[in-house]
Amino acid sequence: MAGKFSHDTFQYLEDLRTKKGKEIFKTFVRGNKLSMGIQLLRKGDDYGEPAHKNGEVYYILKGHATLKIGKKNYEVSPGMAMNIPPKVHHRFYNVKKELVFLFIFGGLDD
Repeated sequence: MAGKFSHDTFQYLEDLRTKKGKEIFKTFVRGNKLSMGIQLLRKGDDYGEPAHKNGEVYYILKGHATLKIGKKNYEVSPGMAMNIPPKVHHRFYNVKKELVFLFIFGGLDD
């Protein structure tokens, strides 16, 4: 069998809630063609990412915030999927309450 097929994201989230700092995430799939994980931002967090060589998708599970992709701002909320093209800077800010999202990279999450 080639790896794990299911992941308890609810348990990952509970574990993340006990951590301190801004970079609170758990990568649970890490491969050359696809990486996936869950991330938590707390109220007031401002979290940015450098431009990655591969594309990335965020799927918002909980909370509301502003996501700046390149020079444009987007208001994000649960159920929204946001595509981050390769080599484009992006940043979450104006986090109202706890923000939880899945991240999916086309390749390694580096």
